Amino acid sequence: MTEAEIARACATTALRAGREIRDLVHAMPPLDRGHPTRSLLKPAGGWGARRVDAEAEALGLCHLERLAAGTGVPITLIVDVAAGTTHRIGPADGAAIWASMDVIDGTVKVAGLGESHPDRVRLANDGGWAAAFAFTLPTRKSAAELLLGDFVIAVVVDGNPTRYRSYPQDVVALPGPDGVVTWEATDEPARRVFTTSSEDLGQLWVSLDVFQAYDRATRRAGDDAIGVELHRLLGDRHAGGAFDVVRQYANLSALPRLLFGWREPPAWIESQGAAFVVVNENLPNLIPAVPLVAGAGGVSVDFDGRPLRERRLAEGRTSVVHAANPALCRRLLDVVALARRRAGTSGA
Repeated sequence: MTEAEIARACATTALRAGREIRDLVHAMPPLDRGHPTRSLLKPAGGWGARRVDAEAEALGLCHLERLAAGTGVPITLIVDVAAGTTHRIGPADGAAIWASMDVIDGTVKVAGLGESHPDRVRLANDGGWAAAFAFTLPTRKSAAELLLGDFVIAVVVDGNPTRYRSYPQDVVALPGPDGVVTWEATDEPARRVFTTSSEDLGQLWVSLDVFQAYDRATRRAGDDAIGVELHRLLGDRHAGGAFDVVRQYANLSALPRLLFGWREPPAWIESQGAAFVVVNENLPNLIPAVPLVAGAGGVSVDFDGRPLRERRLAEGRTSVVHAANPALCRRLLDVVALARRRAGTSGA
């Protein structure tokens, strides 16, 4: 198979898997979803280790096994970058496709939050979650050599799409002759998606995710203070901030909802989102987001302005700006710099 055929097979497999995972989740009785368990990708347990997540993972693995068999290329699935653990599908030697899979980004949205009861489950909220996949082309690179930019195929399937489409619901990034391009996967011919052409931050939304700024195991000193200052600065639309600030847990489900739109005649239907700003972002979100944003015309950088595509996977978490265009990226980095000074922190 050619690289283009392999890329298409990866995207088709992930799209099919994500949609089957969506059906699995909605078919499972709510009270059955939240039973604690362990799985290949969640061996230590924790909040994401629930029955619904484990069953979705098993379904995703079946699709990856068929993908490896169909392409004839082994797949190395990332389990834990920090621990150096992976799961190999296919022969141990030779070039392989590196893959990232987050079958339910936002497990608490579908399995419940808080303590369990025999007659209730806390699910009545916005319902925003997604299934996410990302792949490299076949490579002999080791985990230590991989860059975020090596992942050029990505799929995010909306776990709870709206009835009337006002945003691209299932999105796919694929490599092309001129770089990665992001598409909306529909039953009709695929549609390209784009970020906004507006450069006026005061007339656009910003999604600010500071959930992991309070994660005691992974946050950096001052992350929580930076998050507070970012909210203060971005929330003031009269003093250089955004039109307003959106807070969204499980941000991959919100990425197409806020940042992507269409540019088609007779009128462009553009996104109202300027950027995603995330403090202490995790790798399962970073890996698919970078190609998806790039393929829609956006820019992804860390808080020091360094392109995320050049970041080594082994470096792990970092705080990020996914901006709709370069002008908005520059403006948001100014906001980040001011937030850092006010928080009394230096660069990462």
